[in-house]
Amino acid sequence: MTIYSDDLVRIANHVVGSGTAVFAAYDAITGSGMASRGIPQVCCGVLLVYTAGIFQDYLRRRDTRVVAYLSGNPDAPLSKISFATGMNHDRVASSLQRLISDGLVVAETGPSALTRYYRLAS
Repeated sequence: MTIYSDDLVRIANHVVGSGTAVFAAYDAITGSGMASRGIPQVCCGVLLVYTAGIFQDYLRRRDTRVVAYLSGNPDAPLSKISFATGMNHDRVASSLQRLISDGLVVAETGPSALTRYYRLAS
């Protein structure tokens, strides 16, 4: 599965926010002692793996919505896919990019993303 920059920004936001919460909770419970610095690092590592898994599931669900729409509506433009799935244009375009690079979707001719038509690969 290909991950693009807008998706990496969302992952980073989840990780930073969750990591900050872990450090704040740890500091509130134990104080700022020097005895055990490994616990927060382990917690952050586990949280990072957990967040990456959640985010990958989110991308998979988003891509599934696009594929489901294209299965019943071949040769659909980006605007119709976006409207039908209830996602904004940027997220649909990111999903389409990922699906095209994975070989699941084919983009028909058009000079820009707004004028291209998309269909499932044969």
